[in-house]
Amino acid sequence: MKLLASIYLILFVTSCNNTEDNLYLIDPRKFGEDKIFLSEIAEDIKYIPLDNTISFTNFKYLLTSDAIYVSAKDIGILKFNLEGSLIKKIGARGKGPGEFWYGMAFAVDDVNENVYVLDPGKIIVYSPSGTFVRDIIIKEYGGGFGFIDLIVFNSLLFLPDYLPTGDSEYCWVLLDTLGHPVSKKKNSIPRFQSGIETEGCIYKFGDKVFYYNYFNDTIFSISSNLSYSGQYLFAQGDHRWPRERIVVTPQSLNTQFNRLFRPVRMFETNKYIFLEYSYLEKWAIAIIDKKSKKSFLSFRYEKTSNGFVVPRACLLNDLDGGISMGSINYHNDDNNEFITALLDPFQLKSYVATDSFKKSNPKNPEKKKELEKLAHNLKETDNPILVLVSLKK
Repeated sequence: MKLLASIYLILFVTSCNNTEDNLYLIDPRKFGEDKIFLSEIAEDIKYIPLDNTISFTNFKYLLTSDAIYVSAKDIGILKFNLEGSLIKKIGARGKGPGEFWYGMAFAVDDVNENVYVLDPGKIIVYSPSGTFVRDIIIKEYGGGFGFIDLIVFNSLLFLPDYLPTGDSEYCWVLLDTLGHPVSKKKNSIPRFQSGIETEGCIYKFGDKVFYYNYFNDTIFSISSNLSYSGQYLFAQGDHRWPRERIVVTPQSLNTQFNRLFRPVRMFETNKYIFLEYSYLEKWAIAIIDKKSKKSFLSFRYEKTSNGFVVPRACLLNDLDGGISMGSINYHNDDNNEFITALLDPFQLKSYVATDSFKKSNPKNPEKKKELEKLAHNLKETDNPILVLVSLKK
């Protein structure tokens, strides 16, 4: 029996080690710096100007199969159709019943189209018509500063805690739409004292939701049955976020803190992993080919030798010669994949007026003419333009 138990133990340990060894390793120290052109991963591009009926500036947005939702600061949630026309405003800023104080993080249930707005200590639920339905109190689950992100996953509310102050009880909590707890993952990391607020990321891909924080090496995937396992690993090393206290001074800011690897945001497509991060005083987007593991690095911002922070080209837009895409998101509609961005009209008009655009020779010259016409008809004070890029299959 002792021999049999030993064999089982060896098999179990070997199985665990093999599982970890087989995880996809993400190592920023090995990212390539090759440029990548939009035409290499995409086949078409479309621009959707958003209705100017209600003007907004600071915002977060998401797409569903039939609408564009924007959380606009000091206004509420704006719902547009896929042509950019404003349909309705949902909720409002305030402290009264049915209002939210912050509300930049929100989610929409694709099944019933209810809108869930995250506010400190609670989630505010609105019907598809914009009617206030209920408050869901969540402050008992959040540690530190509580929850800052929200995803609807299989009609459950997925709330991640990124351990910002080290005293979080859970890594994530799943609630039903009435606020009843369905599943929780306990935080297994001992309390740490880094002294610096940290972040993390959640995203949906396929039939799973993914989660990571700065302190775990593992990027977890959560399945529809709510079981979870490691999917990717961040490589260990001095670039990873320490658990001991970080003393930030004017002298150390550029030597210690800014040299740490911060995986700010991540999503994936069928072919690529997109990772927005900062490391070694650069803020960049890495595009990693899942199959070949080759990576392309498209800088967003980079610190020069004289101390200035300058933007660098990201995805080089050779489809229509338009402006390179900066902060991007992922959208899947009936197995058709897109990357999206919101462009400022002033930025677009300014770019179209440059020699760089005028001398460009894109893959589709007609698309270039359409973009030039769009920019000419825009006002600098217009609402942003949604860019919808169709990815190759």
